Amino acid sequence: MDAVWQWGNDLIVWLQGADGLTPVMEAASFLGTEEFFLLLMPALYWAWDARLGGRLAVLLLGSNALNNVVKVLIGHPRPYWVDARVEARSVETSYGLPSGHAQLGLGVWGFLAQQARGDRRRLAWGLAGALVFLISFSRVFLGMHFPTDILGGWVLGAMALWAFLRWERPAAAWLGGLGFGAQIGLALGVSVLFLAAALGTLAVTGSTPDPAEWAVNASANSAPELEAPPIDPRSPDAPVATAGMLFGLGAGLATATRWARFDAKGPWAKRILRYVIGVVGILVFWRGLALIFPSDPLWLEMVFRYLRYALVVFWALGGAPWVFLRLRLAEEV
Repeated sequence: MDAVWQWGNDLIVWLQGADGLTPVMEAASFLGTEEFFLLLMPALYWAWDARLGGRLAVLLLGSNALNNVVKVLIGHPRPYWVDARVEARSVETSYGLPSGHAQLGLGVWGFLAQQARGDRRRLAWGLAGALVFLISFSRVFLGMHFPTDILGGWVLGAMALWAFLRWERPAAAWLGGLGFGAQIGLALGVSVLFLAAALGTLAVTGSTPDPAEWAVNASANSAPELEAPPIDPRSPDAPVATAGMLFGLGAGLATATRWARFDAKGPWAKRILRYVIGVVGILVFWRGLALIFPSDPLWLEMVFRYLRYALVVFWALGGAPWVFLRLRLAEEV
């Protein structure tokens, strides 16, 4: 593996010689972040096509959960953790393989390309492929990933997308036959099972500590202006947040199906207003609650972290549509 990392870092050092590309690569990298997708998905859901946005949410959060667990299982470093020649031009604290940007980018943009009809599908896939390549390339350029991390992300993203497209209809039909209480219970069960698997993986892998020089190199190779936090690849933060989002996903979709079925079309003034109200709600739950929820002791912080992320996704999928209908900003279907 050292030879693969050496080859990857040689490539990154050569690429980083083109220093003027950094702003472009940073912009491309943003198009593959969870933050971007968590703005894109509500835009589709609230203001374009509610069914499409809901389906994208399932794929996005499910693929993200898979990435969380696989990263910890493999436990590979990022390039700037192991080579002083590589400059970190972004901020990451987790392990590197598989690349979440590559995985989520392929899954999300590939899914949207697949929705095109007729001759436009080929063009859509071409554009999606170019965008996924640009996002993935940016992660190598910024020193966040080895090329092998990108390949791993593409493989896992393709598998997640194939599984979603293959099983979406039968799974949706089965879920639709369940009662509301059963759907909520299932959402909670999936969330708890994922959390148990993720924390169990952390516990098992925790018996083998990471090399101390990874943290030293990461700190030394990060640009001061980034104010990069110490690396913490075995933090429970991501698994707990992801588990909360999975529960919010199931509960939100179940609630929307019964009490907030809405048409995302309509006048653009209403669509924009829906998006503004929805994003304000997300910020209140995501950042506002973070300011008032306790951060000590750790177990209590994790409980409220789970709740906060569950509320964010529940609001996006179930709460906001209910408000839109009450305010007559959307038509019920």
